[in-house]
Amino acid sequence: MSKHATTHVLRRPVGTRARSAFNMRPHMWEVMCALSRSGPFTIADVRGQLNTATADSVRKYLRELHAAGYVSRRDNRAAGGNVLWQVLRPQRQAPRLRSGGRPSEVARGQQLMWNAMRRLRTFDWHELAAIASTEDYHIAPGTARRYMGQLHRGGYLSVTDRPRRGQRGKYKLVLDTGPRAPCVVRVLHDPNTDEIIIGEEHLPRESAA
Repeated sequence: MSKHATTHVLRRPVGTRARSAFNMRPHMWEVMCALSRSGPFTIADVRGQLNTATADSVRKYLRELHAAGYVSRRDNRAAGGNVLWQVLRPQRQAPRLRSGGRPSEVARGQQLMWNAMRRLRTFDWHELAAIASTEDYHIAPGTARRYMGQLHRGGYLSVTDRPRRGQRGKYKLVLDTGPRAPCVVRVLHDPNTDEIIIGEEHLPRESAA
């Protein structure tokens, strides 16, 4: 077996503990959007549909969404003081935010790269960085290489041309699970399939030009 061959890839559904600690927000967002179709909702309503979410985690996400303008907030004294929330800007992908409602720059970069990979036939990490970058968001080649490495380990990318002296390796997307970018935090998570992917492979080293 080649030293660059995949030695192990594990794909498993996100369990309850991992969900609450790692990736509850896409599920929260889906529930919030669904509830908003019938009117305002409370934190208790969200938890009623998603009992693995804690009240604190729902509240924290709603505050960030409110700061970013995705939801409205209204005190409802008639309902025992419960705060009523409503989604103002429904969208398929859950907003990935930091404290204060600031967009997650890492999440944005990974989404731009994923979008580009879904369009391209083959690419290397320099090409991906250039094509995925926008006027207001620059992706460094090293960032693209690290993200590609995680996707390669997870079985999303295959090598079409091995790197040779003076020439970069080429890759292609072979596992397109949907429009939402698999996100890398401590592990690789695919929000399209709700799986955590664990692998043991890096991109092959490139010879010096």
